[in-house]
Amino acid sequence: MSATTRSLSHPRKRTRAAWPATLAALAACLLGARALGAISPDLFALSYLIVALYAAMGTSRAAASGVVVAISLEILSQLTLFASPDWGSFASRSLLFTLSGAASHAVLGVEMLARRRRHKLEVDEARENILIEARSFRLNHSGRALDAAEARAQSEQLILTDAVEAVHHSTYVALGLLKRSLGCHTCVLLWMEPSGDALRIRELVSDCDAITEGDIDPARGAVGGVVRRREVVHLSDLRAGYRGLPYYSEAVGAKHFLGVPLLEQGHLRGVLCVDRTDDRGFEAGDVDVIEEAGAYILRAIQNERLFTSVERSKYALSRFFDASRRLNAVLTPADVFEEAMRSVAELTPFDVAVISTYDPDLDSHTIQLVEIADDLKLDTSKLQGAAFGSNAGLVSMAIKNQHYLPYGGHVRGETPVVFTRDLGIGKMRSLLVLPLCVGEGVVGAITVGHREPHRYGSDRREMLEVVGNQVAITLQNANLYAQMEHMATRDGLTGLTNRREFMSRLEEASARHRRNGRTFSLLLTDIDHFKSVNDTYGHPVGDEVLRRVSAAFRETLRECDLPARYGGEEFIVLLEETEIEGAVVIADRLREAIAALVFQSEQGPFQCTISMGVAQWPGDAEELKELIDASDQALYASKKNGRNRVTRWSDV
Repeated sequence: MSATTRSLSHPRKRTRAAWPATLAALAACLLGARALGAISPDLFALSYLIVALYAAMGTSRAAASGVVVAISLEILSQLTLFASPDWGSFASRSLLFTLSGAASHAVLGVEMLARRRRHKLEVDEARENILIEARSFRLNHSGRALDAAEARAQSEQLILTDAVEAVHHSTYVALGLLKRSLGCHTCVLLWMEPSGDALRIRELVSDCDAITEGDIDPARGAVGGVVRRREVVHLSDLRAGYRGLPYYSEAVGAKHFLGVPLLEQGHLRGVLCVDRTDDRGFEAGDVDVIEEAGAYILRAIQNERLFTSVERSKYALSRFFDASRRLNAVLTPADVFEEAMRSVAELTPFDVAVISTYDPDLDSHTIQLVEIADDLKLDTSKLQGAAFGSNAGLVSMAIKNQHYLPYGGHVRGETPVVFTRDLGIGKMRSLLVLPLCVGEGVVGAITVGHREPHRYGSDRREMLEVVGNQVAITLQNANLYAQMEHMATRDGLTGLTNRREFMSRLEEASARHRRNGRTFSLLLTDIDHFKSVNDTYGHPVGDEVLRRVSAAFRETLRECDLPARYGGEEFIVLLEETEIEGAVVIADRLREAIAALVFQSEQGPFQCTISMGVAQWPGDAEELKELIDASDQALYASKKNGRNRVTRWSDV
């Protein structure tokens, strides 16, 4: 089966496709302004305004296109509306079109493009901030958004956005209640970054504007004591000008401070801080209230973490269902490979994905389908359809052990050998080879790789393993279906098409040739004195004669010809788009090839010959039954006239 290479699509194609529509809209507006100019010459100035607005809205290429359209319409107007074109007026108007478009694009267009870029950067920054907060709250276990497929990326973005907003809302409400109930000056949640080397303000309620922006050193000031000791820190009667509260950018006159660590399964997640500027200190009951507020915030984050996990599970289950439904609908191995690759792309990002099959009888692997990212510079010509034996590569080892490789899906050091040393997939930081297991056997493997690390954690691997199991079962069923179809259409001894399948193909060929008005020929053959071969040398030798004669048919005939075993020692051949003269040439070549075969037996070597009858459609017969009868009578004439010859029906 031939292997194929595909590339992921470019989103810019949709933008290019919109150009004709925008230019058509510009032309319509200019024609409208031209019509108004016929009523009043002063209204023609609208044309310059339209060109200026169009040039300001797009790129330099779009602005130039708009000017060209305006000048082209002006030429058309001069040639069609006036008996004597005013080329002087045309030149001045063309100059004004050019100047208005160029000036508008230079002044307004550049500014608008800059604004668009800034807006895009702001949107990207806001999205990245959401991802950063999601990772810090551990709402996103995989470490990155799922960005391989557009639908999956959008779904992940919505889940994370909702979760981050819910955490902020719950935290803000808790801090607001805490501030009002305890009469605090500031209530702030400092959250530890995933790297563990900085704290950042995630939410606060304060009467002060002097708040620190950016990262906070976790070892600094009063907060550093909470981080180091992981205990409540209570400071009272702070001196005037005290600068040990790192969430303030300057001294604010805070006199009392209370910091509570937020611990989750022994890990410090953040610090909840409150302070007062009046003379009232914090009491033991206040500490209990703050600790309860911290516990509430942690529970809110854990609930959102659970919710995002459930949402991801729902999405994954829907993808599993779709993949299972699609895989259950395919019958051929090629379709299985296509659907398997589609399912993998929906579940996980990758830069390269390869599906290979394994033949346990030959102990060999064959790469069936390869898909790579657009920007991956990888020569896939060697991978396409490549076959290799068992070795120390990851694919061979994963299939031998029936276990995924490498451990954790993470590549340590140099990229290991995946298929062979000559069949590489580039430097991948994340790599996963999943064997396709069915019962006690293995039918192949799915290999995915990514240039970024930590892409294939346990959650991602488990999803792919479920899909891989479904792919393995479907592939085995497809192979069984192909075997059954082969058995139903092929002769078991010779491997040629059997009589029933041949008659079906003959009817299709007849209908096709009736439509296009072309001709075809039919050969009917018989091995001479085959009964004496069985009687003299035995039936096993006779079977070997049939097999080697069938092989000669396959080797001698053209790709478009269809040989079949018609019954016993008889064979029939369909020669499409072949007239009788060409059919005779092919028949003689086949007859000579078989006459040259030498067969071995216990009584010594021997040779066989064949006799052949040829008939042409529609010249010799229009009905298929009559055409076969004509070939049979021509074959009988060959045997009657000495055998080892070719006879046309028209010569009988």
